[in-house]
Amino acid sequence: MKNILTYILLIFIFSCASTKQKEKLIGNWYSNSDDNYGFIEFQFYNDSLIVYDKLGKEFSQWEVNENKIQLTNINGFTNKKELTYSYKLGKSNELLNLKILGDTIIQLPELVKAKNTYDFFQKNIGIIIDLPIKENELTQIGFPDNLTFNIYAGFSNNSLIVKTDFSSDLKNLEKEVTDFKKNSREELKTFLRFNLIADKNITESQMDSIKDQLKRTSIERIFRTYKNKQTDYENNLNWFGQKE
Repeated sequence: MKNILTYILLIFIFSCASTKQKEKLIGNWYSNSDDNYGFIEFQFYNDSLIVYDKLGKEFSQWEVNENKIQLTNINGFTNKKELTYSYKLGKSNELLNLKILGDTIIQLPELVKAKNTYDFFQKNIGIIIDLPIKENELTQIGFPDNLTFNIYAGFSNNSLIVKTDFSSDLKNLEKEVTDFKKNSREELKTFLRFNLIADKNITESQMDSIKDQLKRTSIERIFRTYKNKQTDYENNLNWFGQKE
């Protein structure tokens, strides 16, 4: 009888440990830091996992066991019906490292936990941007993305930060624009544009100062990103706005 109770107790302990580990994984995890993989999103639910990457969308069921995640009943872009990841969480449980186990071990890019795609975007650039609202119809700016030079203007610790995809300020903006144009096809250069993704609380004088710096470069068109009912920035980073 004692052995049976001990066995039941051990099962209960392991079950609780597994549940706690699973709770840490539940949520949305993102990466956009690796050119080989592009944008990746893992959506962990209680009993299912949805994965988005450049190949498409994949559904599966999942369980966690110690440092491994076991996928079963996979339905998507792979012929495999089962898959095993080894995983490691960062100390704050906000970073996730995954390796696909098999004949060859494949290391995936580090994933960041976020509420949604826009929250991940803000964490990725390191500043908070509360987009302004514009009621009238907006133009899609970010597509195709090879025509767009992004400028991010928002706040970190109550300080205004203005940065690009290449640096933490605008000190080297002219050189960055020159390099950007060199990598663009000649027939497309007249269509290049700035996409100014800026917080609604930036003052008019601050915005004028930012735009003046942009106008001193060889890119002539400036668009500013806004949000309205037609946009869904929380789950899909398709920028919409209007020419300034």
